[in-house]
Amino acid sequence: MTAPSTITIPAQFNGPPGSGNGGYSAGLLARHLDGPHTIRINAPIPLEIPLTIASDDDNTTLHSGDTLIMTARPEAPAIAPRPAPGFEAARAASEHPRPFGAGEMSVCFVCGRGRAPGEGLRIFCGQLEDPETAATVWTPHETFADQDGLVRPEIIWSALDCPGGFSLPDVDRALLGEMNANILSRPPVGEPLIIASWRTGGKGRKHFAGTALYKKDGTLLAHADTLWFAVDTAQFEANA
Repeated sequence: MTAPSTITIPAQFNGPPGSGNGGYSAGLLARHLDGPHTIRINAPIPLEIPLTIASDDDNTTLHSGDTLIMTARPEAPAIAPRPAPGFEAARAASEHPRPFGAGEMSVCFVCGRGRAPGEGLRIFCGQLEDPETAATVWTPHETFADQDGLVRPEIIWSALDCPGGFSLPDVDRALLGEMNANILSRPPVGEPLIIASWRTGGKGRKHFAGTALYKKDGTLLAHADTLWFAVDTAQFEANA
């Protein structure tokens, strides 16, 4: 690992009110890891304070003081990416988004409907023919580019986060628990892209979903495994 001793999650990149977006935060940590890792979110992610990175032979951890925030273990994604839905099918799905990202989550950096273009990603997925699949069309804003005009890696991780939640039609509220993303190629900003997600299983409070990012022609750009934990509304609001 070649990493600074700390990373800080700016307030812009929140998920639930007052804490960091899981995909963005995991992606920022992943930039300082060698090879693919599964990143587990152990506690709400603090904003605007330095978080300490530490590593041993097997795992990397992120702490806020004595509180364990995230754990990263070397591991490749296990969920095979699926072929892209057609661009027009994804566009049509996006016109009727599921309620994930509404209500108290309207502030989420990725799926929040109250975020302005260029300040949030505004990714809203709708159902495809299979009720446990979802898709949308997303055009990355220029504010999310690196110096070469390509979408930054942590933004791609972000874009592969919340779509997993859109593929869980019977889950009212869920929070990201683990994520493992594989970026094959980073696209330029301003290019319309397809995002798709599909449920792969679950038991009890745990739900698993695959997510993927494609070019308009269906070329795979990145994919991820996501693990979600269902929470009831009262618990969610109490932790907000």
